[in-house]
Amino acid sequence: MYHFINSIWITDKEAKISVFDLAVLRGFGVFDFLRTYNRQPFLLNEHLDRFFNSIKILGLKPKYSKLKIKNIITEGIKRNPPSELSIRIIQTGGVSQDAITPSRPNFMVLFKKAVNYPKKYYTEGIKLITTEFSRVLPEAKTLNYTAGVIALEKARKQGAVEALYTDKNYLYECVTSNFFAVIDNILITPKDNILIGTVRNLVLKIAQRLNIKHKQTPIKTADIKRFQEAFITASNKEIMPVVQIDGIKIGKGKPGKITKILINEYKTITQTA
Repeated sequence: MYHFINSIWITDKEAKISVFDLAVLRGFGVFDFLRTYNRQPFLLNEHLDRFFNSIKILGLKPKYSKLKIKNIITEGIKRNPPSELSIRIIQTGGVSQDAITPSRPNFMVLFKKAVNYPKKYYTEGIKLITTEFSRVLPEAKTLNYTAGVIALEKARKQGAVEALYTDKNYLYECVTSNFFAVIDNILITPKDNILIGTVRNLVLKIAQRLNIKHKQTPIKTADIKRFQEAFITASNKEIMPVVQIDGIKIGKGKPGKITKILINEYKTITQTA
């Protein structure tokens, strides 16, 4: 695969940055992640808007303009194998003389073949576990995923696909996904103290268009037992049904009606993207 790092195109074996970069020393930097459908980057403008917002929150300055990054992505798609791709955009804190002060950043766009999850995740649903954690600067998509890595390892050992963050008796988001539930036939999702996902926003637009009742609202952990349906959203996971959280069965233990409607509509949109 070919990747873009600091104005040059390199291969997997050639990809490297300094060990003195704040991304290595402190996990300081931002990224965004998207994928292609029909070899076209999906929701690219939305991802770039979030990427630049993350840079702003961390007090950094963007190394390249949005137009430049779009051109890099277009070139990367052409250079790499003719398959669907996942694309990771990264800007680091840069090489730091005192291991704390940001400097000239490293910028990279990394490409991989898109990986599809097992079909049974969508037809049968998945399990989540909850884990107590409150993100720092949740509105920024930063490189600091220490708690997330630990939580996902714990989830896998328990046969779960994702870990759902909780804090002070409220649910928020998963490590790499946003979270939705259905209570009393109303689609709900947290609004505050989360990373606002591009697929999350698209799902809300679909719900609006299809006249599915929905609202953005705090969700208590005690409400899990009331969930009729649940699902997670992410660029690589799309809309993935949830049928169990910890030891609690969601609804009838299979993907629900609203979830299926949204999955089908999402597929239609991505197939014509």
